[in-house]
Amino acid sequence: MTVKYESNMRYTYNRLLRYLGFRNNFQPTGTGFHNLIFILAIIFILTYSIIGFYIVKPAEQAVITRLGKYNRVVSQGPHWIPYFIENKKIVNTEKLERSSHYGSNMLTKDENIITVEIEVQYRISDVEKYLFNLVEPDKTLKEAADSALRQVVGYSELDFLMTLGKDQVAAEIHEQLQHILDSYNSGIYVSIVALKDVRIPNDIKSSFDDVIKAQEEKEQLKHQAESFVNKIIPEAKGEAIRILEAASAYKQEVIYIAEGDAAKFKLILLEYKHAPDITRVRLYLDTMEYIFSKTTKILIDTNKNNNILYLPVDKLFDSTFTNTKKFK
Repeated sequence: MTVKYESNMRYTYNRLLRYLGFRNNFQPTGTGFHNLIFILAIIFILTYSIIGFYIVKPAEQAVITRLGKYNRVVSQGPHWIPYFIENKKIVNTEKLERSSHYGSNMLTKDENIITVEIEVQYRISDVEKYLFNLVEPDKTLKEAADSALRQVVGYSELDFLMTLGKDQVAAEIHEQLQHILDSYNSGIYVSIVALKDVRIPNDIKSSFDDVIKAQEEKEQLKHQAESFVNKIIPEAKGEAIRILEAASAYKQEVIYIAEGDAAKFKLILLEYKHAPDITRVRLYLDTMEYIFSKTTKILIDTNKNNNILYLPVDKLFDSTFTNTKKFK
């Protein structure tokens, strides 16, 4: 069985050699040699045709170079190029690429040193410019991002960068970076710039913390002072209003008393004109009564009167107590 199998293999091998133009000892014949050349030519043409075919996907573009020089840009679909004469470079123009950049030891507007990290998301908007105007696109993007970052940080203050100004700073970096890339005809469109981290170098962080603490204490004292002002001013205004109202009331009281005294004097004057002597005596008695009602001393003429007098001691004490209380 083995001998028969080897015999069949040898027979098939010899027939193939004769078809290709060789004798059993690999010596070519005229007709067979031409057949070999024809078969090799067919194989070369088929191979050359196959390797020249390529497909561009919907999100891609292909740049074609002829003998190393830019020739054209083709879009999605099947295409063919004469290989070795033309070459292709397929680029995805819709995919967002990410690139992180660090700016270390940068000086802010208020002369503080910080380190900033940003993330840039971009895509290729013009394949020809991207491939032929930039020698090293990644390096160019890095240098442009660093330049835009330092420029914007140099015009910003530290507190603004670390608190409420992150979005605004990121937008300014975005605008500046796109302007730089457009000036290079880079064919890069910057989609998003995100400010990921803003931090202070470790060697000056302690000093910065002291500054922040002092600023916080300053703000705290400022708020306390404002609270005190907001409290004391209404109280002072209320006290001023109270004093003005009391003065106005006292003014009206004095006016009313003066008007009453004037009216009383007019009545007395009218009575005095009708009966001067009687009015004069009555005024004298009223005056003496008023005077004696304010004193605790009693004068007695003992030479003309030997009668026993009754003194209202209880009323005298009451009068003394009342006058003392009024004096106090």
